[in-house]
Amino acid sequence: MFEKLDSVYLLDTAALGFRRAVACYLVKDVKTAILDTGYASSLDNVYSKLQELGVQRLDYIIPTHVHLDHCGGVAGLAKLYPEAEVLAHPQAVKHLVSPDKLIESVKRIYGPEIMKLFGDVEPVQEDRVRAVADGEVLGLGRCELTFIYTPGHAPHQISIFESSSQSVVTADAVPAQYPDFPAIIPTTPPPSFDLDQYINSMRKLGGLGARFFLTPHYGPTDPSGERVRRMVERTVMWVEAFRDEMDAGKVIQRLRKTLEEEAGRPIPAYADNLIRISALGILRYLGRRQLF
Repeated sequence: MFEKLDSVYLLDTAALGFRRAVACYLVKDVKTAILDTGYASSLDNVYSKLQELGVQRLDYIIPTHVHLDHCGGVAGLAKLYPEAEVLAHPQAVKHLVSPDKLIESVKRIYGPEIMKLFGDVEPVQEDRVRAVADGEVLGLGRCELTFIYTPGHAPHQISIFESSSQSVVTADAVPAQYPDFPAIIPTTPPPSFDLDQYINSMRKLGGLGARFFLTPHYGPTDPSGERVRRMVERTVMWVEAFRDEMDAGKVIQRLRKTLEEEAGRPIPAYADNLIRISALGILRYLGRRQLF
């Protein structure tokens, strides 16, 4: 099943077997670009959907950042579409070409057994990868993609303004809100979450006047100033909760209860995993800042 907004298609990567948890976006014009790829283990799902949409040529593969639910399938997709150029943040390029440090970091956070579920992350040929500049514009025909550096979630992250839909593919510059669990969950993972940068990036995207935020977790959301304010408030509240309470387990339980009340349903496994990882990122952030 595909959702379409002007020249933009939402593709459900069916990440780890979960529906409506991790999205990537396809932009079809004279040239074609995919924005994010999902996990390496999602490659068959993504490729099948590209084939159903008639994508015989893919000009650009654009991972928004080098977390595996966004970039894990880049090398595999590049092999399937040998004409495609890979575009990424300058700090992301080295991890795409030589992913060993990235893989070890993920293993430390998730453990080797979970890493197996994410799939094998392969290197991308160096001559197929190009760094993009902040504010750079890529023409696809009628559509243009404008790259926007949005650190905070990760220093190697870009968001992308798409001109035909007047929408922003946000990457994880904004909190998650899943269709099947509609509560605002900050995306604040280790190792590099930074609160000030995260807030600044949210506000930067909120100031673009977009029709929609096209999010990875999951789908189109409201980009209004009121919603951005709520997302900022939620993130600050989470950081303050961990700063003020030494028992992180108690904080997580309290946050889970609040989120379930907001969503009106139990927390699905994929959302619960995000809560735990975001909590870990906040704790590491506070430790770096010596704020607790």
